[in-house]
Amino acid sequence: MRSRSFRDDRGLVTTEIAIAIPALLLVVGLVIGAVRWAMDAVTATSVAAETARDISRGESEPERLAAAKRIVGLADWSARSSATELCVDALFPPPLPLMGHVTVTQCAPR
Repeated sequence: MRSRSFRDDRGLVTTEIAIAIPALLLVVGLVIGAVRWAMDAVTATSVAAETARDISRGESEPERLAAAKRIVGLADWSARSSATELCVDALFPPPLPLMGHVTVTQCAPR
């Protein structure tokens, strides 16, 4: 099968290349976005653990949650406590539109 082509000012460009370049850029963009999202989720795990420990030791909850938000701005941060432990949650938006939210939770004893 012969390849169709078209001519522009710089010479002959095949339609396969004209279609492949945007598709390749889309795939690369998705991969970079997924890697970034995963790195934020891993970072949020350690930040949530540290924040839970700090709050359970008596530091200001709003200040610690604001600090966590500055470190991982993609997540919505919240804290909840029970009689025995304090937990910090980081709620992430879905990495792809049809997926659900992802929550990272770390707890510290009171």
